[in-house]
Amino acid sequence: MKKVLLSAIALTFAGALSAQNFVVTYNANLGTSTLGAGAASEVYWHAGAGELGPWEAVVGNWGMDDGIGAMTESTDDIWEITFDAATYFTDAGYAGPTPSPHIGMVFRNGDGTLEGKGYDDDADGNADDIFAVWNDATSSYDITCDCVTIVEEVVQSIDNIASVSDMNIAPNPFAANVTFSYTLDRTENVLISIFNMMGQEVATVVNDTQVAGPQVISWNSNNLPAGNYVYRMVVGNASTSGSIVKL
Repeated sequence: MKKVLLSAIALTFAGALSAQNFVVTYNANLGTSTLGAGAASEVYWHAGAGELGPWEAVVGNWGMDDGIGAMTESTDDIWEITFDAATYFTDAGYAGPTPSPHIGMVFRNGDGTLEGKGYDDDADGNADDIFAVWNDATSSYDITCDCVTIVEEVVQSIDNIASVSDMNIAPNPFAANVTFSYTLDRTENVLISIFNMMGQEVATVVNDTQVAGPQVISWNSNNLPAGNYVYRMVVGNASTSGSIVKL
């Protein structure tokens, strides 16, 4: 079974960041079966959760274009949905711990005629459902297909940096290039660093004195592998952090 470790944001920087929301991202370029790149104009997350297995409580009406589990295309063929880990599966009868120990999923188009699945792990000639298992040791999900990521949502906030406004990081997720844009209301030294999920600093986006006004910093991440990262922004004596995902 191919496993991809996709961590919820667990690093601690200035100001603790926590949330019950998780973001599921499906990359149709990497998915198997019939729901590949460019195959559909709408994509749904058909998912189940359970304490002992993945399909104990199922959310989604297969074949119905009713908005339940509907995903948003963030960039070409990259689809996302945000769910509240504490409530998303409860109406379907789930009453176990949060985050759910097991999640099963299949991605589909509106009428259910196309499917996005994972690898043929049982070697029966058919694509398999995609499974995510919560790993307490790493506070993350082990997932059976690298076409899917599940990461804890970290709201990008600059509330504790009074001299910065209009913060935007795009695209996110990104393939290679990502742009950090923001506005300074006074001249300050700005440091933006990138950390991996082990807490190791792996890149510096900028470390320079910047004058007041709009700032646009483009960063090329070609030297880093795909995965989940945390950026830390330090302006003067204040700092903030958030998540970015490289596809």
